[in-house]
Amino acid sequence: MKLKTILYLVLGTSLIIACENDDNKTLDPGPQTAQVMLQYDFNYGSDDFILNQNYIASNGEVLRFSLATFYLSKPVIMDDVGGMTPLAPEYYLVRSDVMMSDMGTIEAGHAHMFNISLGIDEATNTENGATGVQPTDFTDANHPLAPQPEGMYWSWASGYIFVKVEGEVDYDADGTFDNTFKYHLGTNEFRKDRSSMLHTDVLAGDTLTIIMEVDYATFLEGVDLQNDFISMSMGAQRALGMQMMSKFDSATTFRLGGHGGHN
Repeated sequence: MKLKTILYLVLGTSLIIACENDDNKTLDPGPQTAQVMLQYDFNYGSDDFILNQNYIASNGEVLRFSLATFYLSKPVIMDDVGGMTPLAPEYYLVRSDVMMSDMGTIEAGHAHMFNISLGIDEATNTENGATGVQPTDFTDANHPLAPQPEGMYWSWASGYIFVKVEGEVDYDADGTFDNTFKYHLGTNEFRKDRSSMLHTDVLAGDTLTIIMEVDYATFLEGVDLQNDFISMSMGAQRALGMQMMSKFDSATTFRLGGHGGHN
């Protein structure tokens, strides 16, 4: 009887210790971060924007775009107490056939504002400072700031082209394109810093989707394509370039996507 009693005591003590060890274990909470995706919505008015497709301008001209590429840089999510979380990567080259950009992760919590720049930050854009770069500095051909087939850098101006839009115009809609239009917009003064309200709580494991809409009809609305059809942002064309960069800024909107976070 004594031996049986001892065995029961040992077994009971073992069970108690095992339960205590289980209680002391830290449960794996899973991912405590949320994915951030920037989704693009390119339009020409009520139509989808597609290169090499004809569109009708408000004054009856026929337009056809052959190129529409731009830079975004330095995206940041700000929380409701002013804390800033830089997203990665820092730079994005956006073409009209790009649907979405992966901007990395943030800690779960409140996403209050989304900040981003149209263009490239001054410290990186010029070679005047220690952090200034040019495309040939990059050995990774996939880096957004590396050499691009569109030619997104002015070697003679030591700076990146922030927005590059080109196409053709048929003034009298007779089926023959009469002229080309080219807007190459850049240099530090042209950068547009954007800040958009999100005001949403994001749970761990969520995907926070932000939508960027670009309306190229708004970009060219009111532009006199008979006279103001080219700007390289320098010299006599600089004023038109500044105007067109402001119009591109006005043609873009940022908003919280339908599946981003939990309000």
